[in-house]
Amino acid sequence: MTAGRAYRGERCMGGQLVYRPDGDVLDKHLHVLRRAPGGFDWGPEADEARIDQLAIALLADAATKNIALDHYKEFAQYLREELDGDKWQLPTSDISADTWSRDIDVADETPSPDDVHITTVDFDEMSFAIERALCEKHDISVHQSVDDRREELETTRETVRAATDDSEESPTDTGGFEFPAASQ
Repeated sequence: MTAGRAYRGERCMGGQLVYRPDGDVLDKHLHVLRRAPGGFDWGPEADEARIDQLAIALLADAATKNIALDHYKEFAQYLREELDGDKWQLPTSDISADTWSRDIDVADETPSPDDVHITTVDFDEMSFAIERALCEKHDISVHQSVDDRREELETTRETVRAATDDSEESPTDTGGFEFPAASQ
């Protein structure tokens, strides 16, 4: 994108429209993550899912899909604080991470699926990067609603816990009896 260009949004009778710097309407990027298929919103009173969708679309368009997936919540908070009123402009330079993010390491922003364990993760506190790694590890589609994804993760966690409990009660359990050491 050319420096000095801006995304812009406006509320009108048909809803909220957001335009790319080239003047085209901004795609909602529902293929990246579906938070609010109905459209965008902004400002302090914005619906959470709709401002999330705006953050996803802006980041995916201006940066990468991975950055959008991993950082849309943080960027949505920035948009909630910075965009107000019926019309706004957001320079493309404001979408760069150093403007709104505390710390983004683009080189390695997602943990390896081998580094996350579904039985130890607090679903209420996990980042989307960890959630995405869990989904990859357990073959769960990340491209579904948050509620459906979390339900699948909960089901998978219970399955993993049950399998772990079953393996601890294996038929080789001696019931507390200790065998004497074999002599050589």
